[in-house]
Amino acid sequence: MSFDEIDKTFGTKNRDQGYDMLKARLDKGDRSVEVLWRMAQVIHERSACMPKAQRKAAINDGLKFAEEAVQKDSNHFKALKWNAVLIGQATEYMPTKEKLECSKKFKELLDKSLAKEPKDTALLHLRGRYKFSVASLTWLEKKLASTFYQQPPSHSYEEANEDFLAAYKVNPKWMENLFFIAKCYVALKDKNNARKYLTELCDIEPYSDAEQEFLDDAKAMLSKL
Repeated sequence: MSFDEIDKTFGTKNRDQGYDMLKARLDKGDRSVEVLWRMAQVIHERSACMPKAQRKAAINDGLKFAEEAVQKDSNHFKALKWNAVLIGQATEYMPTKEKLECSKKFKELLDKSLAKEPKDTALLHLRGRYKFSVASLTWLEKKLASTFYQQPPSHSYEEANEDFLAAYKVNPKWMENLFFIAKCYVALKDKNNARKYLTELCDIEPYSDAEQEFLDDAKAMLSKL
């Protein structure tokens, strides 16, 4: 199976077939950047369809492939992108100190990726997530962040939402992005807009375990508004 054929399995129910073909290439010793970033992507996709308890191990596995891809070619867009995506995912399972320490590398990868493809929706969403997490830092977490940054980052929920809304314009049915748009509006005490985007989210059929979790969380959030 060619890379073009493998790529056609991404984002579909045939992703496992793509994974198997990439694994076969790896087993034959092919650790080229083209194999490695694709392994990172397909593992990312597969992890979304796993129960939450199993997701962390898969994400860390995918991250290893992404990091190796960047080591092979530090200017390869897809390698940079999937390294950023998987670091972003991995930080969700980290304690605060480790998350803050890792955020610096994450932001560097994100900036480098966005410099190459400034309209990539996944990267815009990730930048929004980064800004959202910074805006959400407690005073104590900001003090801790100062140990990793000469000038600790500062962002607002409005800035985060600009990126989420930019991604929304391209992909309005992305449940995860809709959820974070709503979270921004909740943080900004704009209940009407929060309800609007949560309602849109709740009208979408979930495609994976991860999307079902966003749907459940959205319904819970909506019930409190």
